[in-house]
Amino acid sequence: DLSGAEPTPLAGCEKFVSKFPLPVLNSFLRSFEFVGRIATQTETQVMEDYLKMRWAEANPPLGPQPTGESAIAKMRLLCMAQLNAPAVLREFDYLSEDDQEVLSVEMSRTGTMYQTFSEDLIPLGLGQQGPAFLVYYGPAFLQNLGNDSALRRLGVLAEIYRCARELWPACAIKAGVSVTIRIDVIKVLTVADLIEAASKGDSWVLVKHNESEAFIERSTKKKLNRMIASQQGFQVLDLSQLASEGGRMSPRRGPSPASSISVGP
Repeated sequence: DLSGAEPTPLAGCEKFVSKFPLPVLNSFLRSFEFVGRIATQTETQVMEDYLKMRWAEANPPLGPQPTGESAIAKMRLLCMAQLNAPAVLREFDYLSEDDQEVLSVEMSRTGTMYQTFSEDLIPLGLGQQGPAFLVYYGPAFLQNLGNDSALRRLGVLAEIYRCARELWPACAIKAGVSVTIRIDVIKVLTVADLIEAASKGDSWVLVKHNESEAFIERSTKKKLNRMIASQQGFQVLDLSQLASEGGRMSPRRGPSPASSISVGP
């Protein structure tokens, strides 16, 4: 990954030596022992054991392992956010109930038929439905926190999952299917950057390119009209809360009426 992200082997080596955080390297090496367990455990069991290990060995310590409906989501967010994990996990509890539910449900799906995480770690009655979503560059989005609020970043992540589910309604027959949601275009943007696009009349949309991929794109009204005319499947991300209350998302806001647009297959 390092060599592929840099133009030359030397630059890749320099990045590995000078920019690769030691805690991240240690967690990477620590994961090797779990690979062999796939011979005697299911993929989901191995994943759950790994998540529990990461929580137990987190530095600084995060307290007892979480249980309940948001447990898997929190343990996954720990791995995704890396050094920003304390801030991300702290702000998770200040999300709206709707956003917490979206993240808890969607991040608990396995994408593997007949496999689920332990019942005491996932939402009650989650069942076997899919597809599951892989938010590609989701970790980078949380790691590039900068001066942004972790609360607002989590809110954007929840909205991405919400729009993806509109494009791919959950059903039992797709329990073993995974769909990739590409967020390359916003992975390094600040919340101010996202708001700036809206101030210029543009929208952030999740566009369905095929049955296994969707991409976040910045869209003008003309582009939206073209997608509507061609019956392109897309959802407009509702990021209105980013600009409310001086740019802070409202904590613990209740479920609001859906305002995103769903068009096409």
